[in-house]
Amino acid sequence: MTIDPQDLPTRRGPRAGRAGQAAAELEPLVDGPVHAPHSAEAAVELAVDPAVAALPRLLAVVGATSTADVAAAVGWATMHDVGVVALDPRPHRPALATAVPTAGSKPVLAVSRSRIDGVHLDRAAWTLRAGVGASWPAVYRAAPEEDPAPRTLLHRPGLVAHGVGSVTKRGVVLVTGDGTVHHLGAGSGDPELWWAYRAQPERVGILTEVVLDPWDTTMLQRRTAWSAGERMRFADVMRRHDPFGTLTRSIGQSG
Repeated sequence: MTIDPQDLPTRRGPRAGRAGQAAAELEPLVDGPVHAPHSAEAAVELAVDPAVAALPRLLAVVGATSTADVAAAVGWATMHDVGVVALDPRPHRPALATAVPTAGSKPVLAVSRSRIDGVHLDRAAWTLRAGVGASWPAVYRAAPEEDPAPRTLLHRPGLVAHGVGSVTKRGVVLVTGDGTVHHLGAGSGDPELWWAYRAQPERVGILTEVVLDPWDTTMLQRRTAWSAGERMRFADVMRRHDPFGTLTRSIGQSG
């Protein structure tokens, strides 16, 4: 019996199917790389965060280079009914922003934030704005030298993501599940979302940048006990900013 080669099933390439379509649509939207789910590059990105090393139905890994990249990725995921998992830029730490969708849930897009590492000094406001992937030595070097003593607050190992909450945050930049970028702080942005972030800083949106005050040692205290009213208030804020459940999490989840 002779078999015509055209009758044999063809082997799909790495970009075939829905994963390939996701990469083709995402690549024009972001400045960072978009890795195929089973590529070596994707494995390297995922290895940084052991909590999400095995993701069911992974479509791609986006190496975000900015808040805009994260917003574009989340907006695309919301439009296509895809879940988003933000990889923790801190090596060997629990997930910072999102829980891992369980098996059988909708497809997942992983977003790496380790490339969001810019540090900018605002001399007018005497604050530092740093990406969560920035190193503390880089933040230390960016601090003004006019008053060197307070700069010791910024002299520590690791990344900004390691020390979130250890120095006063005048504000943060978050991307919520609807793909919106929020600049939050006292007197700026959505006050309810700012309250929710201060109440549960690791459960609200995807944190991309923080505004640090190196001259104030007051720490942002995490809320440990919730009243029934506060739980309802927090859940309402989450539903409003993540109406399609693109970012999955639960109050009180360890992180």
